[in-house]
Amino acid sequence: MVKQSDYSAMYDRALEQLKRSTVDRIPELNALITLTSETFRCPMVVLSLNDDTQNKSPQLFISSVGVEETFIDSPDSFCRYVYSSQSIQVIEDPQTDPRSCNSPIIIEKKTQFCAGCPITLDDKEVIGSLSIFDDKHRKFSEGEKKQLQAFAQIVGGLLRSNLNWLQAKLALEEVEAARLLLERKSALFDELAKASGVGGWEYDIENDDLVWTQQTREIVGVDSDFIPTMESGFAYFAPEARHIIEDTVNKALVSDGIWASELPFINAQGKHMWVKTTGQGMYKDGKLYRLIGSFQDVSERKLLEQKMSENERLMQAKNDELSAIVNHIPQGVAVYDVRGLLKYWNSQYIDVYKKNTSQVRMRNSFREFLRTRFERKETTEQPDDVLEQMYDAFDAGLPLRKVYHLNSGQIVEALYNQLPDHGWICTSEDITEREKSREKIQHAAHHDILTGLANRTQFNHYVEKLPKLTQEADEHHMLMLIDLDYFKDVNDHYGHGAGDTVLKNVALRLKSSVRETDLVCRFGGDEFAILLIGGHNLYQVAQEMAERIVNSISQPFDIGGKEIHIGVSIGVSWIDEEDKELNEALKRADLALYQTKTHGRNGFRFYQDHMTEDNSFKDE
Repeated sequence: MVKQSDYSAMYDRALEQLKRSTVDRIPELNALITLTSETFRCPMVVLSLNDDTQNKSPQLFISSVGVEETFIDSPDSFCRYVYSSQSIQVIEDPQTDPRSCNSPIIIEKKTQFCAGCPITLDDKEVIGSLSIFDDKHRKFSEGEKKQLQAFAQIVGGLLRSNLNWLQAKLALEEVEAARLLLERKSALFDELAKASGVGGWEYDIENDDLVWTQQTREIVGVDSDFIPTMESGFAYFAPEARHIIEDTVNKALVSDGIWASELPFINAQGKHMWVKTTGQGMYKDGKLYRLIGSFQDVSERKLLEQKMSENERLMQAKNDELSAIVNHIPQGVAVYDVRGLLKYWNSQYIDVYKKNTSQVRMRNSFREFLRTRFERKETTEQPDDVLEQMYDAFDAGLPLRKVYHLNSGQIVEALYNQLPDHGWICTSEDITEREKSREKIQHAAHHDILTGLANRTQFNHYVEKLPKLTQEADEHHMLMLIDLDYFKDVNDHYGHGAGDTVLKNVALRLKSSVRETDLVCRFGGDEFAILLIGGHNLYQVAQEMAERIVNSISQPFDIGGKEIHIGVSIGVSWIDEEDKELNEALKRADLALYQTKTHGRNGFRFYQDHMTEDNSFKDE
């Protein structure tokens, strides 16, 4: 086997990434493994890569059919045996063969046949194996061996292509890093030209990298080959000043602001002088990421430095003012860059989404934020759907407004607006109470306050839809008007409080007597109405329903220990298709109701054409 040390560092890094990653980005490989399974009619196929840089040299299953495991670290596995032998292996009785009988897959899957071929990248280095397993005994011909070797060669070719892609990607990343470093150094000159106009320095906190300008090198007395560090820079200050400059810089790393120190200095040529070093913390999205400063002779540049410090103080004050404004906005605010990474947020943003401070960090992904909420079933909004809606709105030059109904019962309104740099700002507000109030108002506008039944307004809205429902669903409708008998006696003898209790109980009995598709309404007082929906047997349904209602309301009501008896009179009428308004049906039902009242009450009647119009419906 060709050793890792024989390859370049770039090749080693790419190969390491290949062995540690899945190959979802190579759909052809998954298709090839599936084709292998179908070609050999084997229920299990495994493409494994061996990672000799790890303990136990695990075999990583980067693509498979019929196997749920993603890796195995057993030294007795069949895949490892094929890898170690570097040649095609066929075992027709794996349960007893010493080459395979201890393999976990052979034991657990009760495998009766296995074959494997090593995978190479360049016909020299073996990196894994392509293995097939069958739960039935079978023979393996020379032709089939050649087929398996052919599949292994194709797999190796695909992996080689992916390895080349990884090498190119790593090379581009190094080029990009070099370009960014060059830009950073170039930007340093521009920043220092504005800040001081003399020697400057920059310290990259994350990478522990110190950069001096040429003018600073001349003051210190070192050539362009000298590589500065924070420690070597401190060493040139006079002994009595070293702890001062060290303390000053260390404090700058944990606090914001600008510092300036005039201290004795001895340069590399032994020249004693006084220098003034100034510095300022640079922030990105509220986080200190580098220090920049000037290095100068105090006698020549003191006046300019004082002016620079004042300008920097004003700039910091403006930043503080802006931060204070954002943090006092009642809505939650989050700012994302063009890549969808979190740049800034306020505490209200954390509160709105019920997060804790440890869950919200710089560079958190917006897609990950949406995915986590979806996977935890906080919302049913698919992450990709939200992103697509947002980008569509931005492309149209519009903001996106989303209302999230969270499973906790919380309702959050989010407004996404694109920023000039193609990032976006999201303002979020908990509107749960506002929505609940609106729903309560909406409910009150369409429901009777006392009984909770639909009121006349909702009744009228529903009636407006009847012609369309009749035409689209071929449905029929009937109207049932209900008037309580002897209800006035209840108010007169027991008071209106008892009367209200009776009305509430009547509403409950009516609801229990109808179907879910029927609409029960209270018109006012002791007058109720029911809209029935159904097919051609609706007459029979209405008759049975009316009987249930009469029997139900006739049962005594226990109100405060008193047994109260009332009755109910019902009038029923068809709602004809030609009825453009419901007034005609109301009149017919009212005539039927009147007939019930005049013939002894506590019953029901269907409208008949011979009924007179001596009485009409009264909407009191």
